[in-house]
Amino acid sequence: MRTFLIVIFGMTISFVAYNQQYNVALGIKGGYHYNGGASLSLKHFVRSNGAFEWNFGGGKNDLWLQGLFEMNYPLNKGVEWYWGAGADFGTWRNGFQFYSKPNQSYYSGVWGGVEGVIGWEYTFKQAPINFAMDIGPTVRVYPYFGVTICGGMALRYAF
Repeated sequence: MRTFLIVIFGMTISFVAYNQQYNVALGIKGGYHYNGGASLSLKHFVRSNGAFEWNFGGGKNDLWLQGLFEMNYPLNKGVEWYWGAGADFGTWRNGFQFYSKPNQSYYSGVWGGVEGVIGWEYTFKQAPINFAMDIGPTVRVYPYFGVTICGGMALRYAF
């Protein structure tokens, strides 16, 4: 039993204590966000497997900022999976209609919420290109309460 625990502990440490493939990646991210649109995406590792991801973007009638803290883990050569949580806030105009309240339109305003994310990313060895896909729940807490699922794809240059 003691040997088994030592082996499990060693495997856990080797799984968590690794070096990510890059320090900073900058690019674009798009997909099905709560309000649509595309964003400028920045991911910066602050420790071996922990990173902040910032997305600043907008659509036809909105502008928003999303901040996430993500934990990355290796799957295979160049492929990692990650999970994380964070918050977002933004502003809209011109009669934007809320998805969870289809009969209610507002001419302008601000929103805020919290988000979770799970995804995977691949960094090419031949070129410093990072590709990521993720999905997760978004909970709007202001100006109303609503829950939906969002997803996105990112293409970034890895430094």
